[in-house]
Amino acid sequence: MTKSAPKRIGSYSIVRQLGDGATSNVYLGMRDGSLTIVAIKEFKKVFQSDVHKKMFQTEVELGKKMQHKNIVQVMEAHMSEQTGAYLVMEFAKGVSLDQFDDETKLLPIKMVLSIVEQIANALSYAAGLGIVHRDVKPANIILMPNGTAKLTDFGCAVPSQELGSAVAGSLAYMSPEQLEGEPLDQRADIYSLGAVMYRLCTGKNTFDADNPFDARIAVLNFAITPIETYRKDFPKALAAVIERAMKKNPAERYANWDEFLHDFGEAAHAIRMSDSDAYLNRGFSMNTRSAVSNHLAADDEYSRSVFSRSVLSNFLGG
Repeated sequence: MTKSAPKRIGSYSIVRQLGDGATSNVYLGMRDGSLTIVAIKEFKKVFQSDVHKKMFQTEVELGKKMQHKNIVQVMEAHMSEQTGAYLVMEFAKGVSLDQFDDETKLLPIKMVLSIVEQIANALSYAAGLGIVHRDVKPANIILMPNGTAKLTDFGCAVPSQELGSAVAGSLAYMSPEQLEGEPLDQRADIYSLGAVMYRLCTGKNTFDADNPFDARIAVLNFAITPIETYRKDFPKALAAVIERAMKKNPAERYANWDEFLHDFGEAAHAIRMSDSDAYLNRGFSMNTRSAVSNHLAADDEYSRSVFSRSVLSNFLGG
């Protein structure tokens, strides 16, 4: 436990601190009586602006609405605690996918396909409830030991067609309309998942930029770097899915998750049925599978299910 970690929050004993975010701290907690292990996100007292309060309240309200196997569950929240408002969530012990978004340590493509399919279904479920996540990125996806992928951190989420209190998210995965602060629908998350798929398959962002200003210009104006630039033999059908998901104009993207999952499913099926295992693992480290197992088995691994380092200035979305 870090020196600054409290001994208790509400009816929970604190085991250790898991993370220190921009507006909140995250702890591993144990509930009195039941001994249930949870993740607790405590809002920092220094962040008491109306904007931050509204975002935290939105995360609580939207989180309680969702019950899906691929979404980290919100269990309860207390907004008037003297030490700071806090949110209690399922403790998803796994590894976040930003551990595998570099070209030297990519996951096998079939594993990426499984993860994307699960997260697309989670986002489709959220869209059905009128929720736009706004911060879909590798760091907010947890891979569990059994292969289940879980979407985390709805701290930037907004109801569909509503403006957020501020532009929020990670620039490398942010749609143009989100960057412009426009009302959003599920097409914004479709764009972001396309960018996640691109990154997990190449270890690269969809654009080259040396600073946030150039990155903003690229998101708003320039087509993504063709995925074939980094992987010459990348399956054309899957590349086409990514390219359509990331069209600048929302009207040119998939209209909804059903459309996305139809085309993605066909492309994924062709890859899964491929006999070319040499191709499917081309470009991946020989130690990747071992590394995944080691990450998931490590006793000190913890979920980032309630810890986001998303800030606009972190333009690479790390």
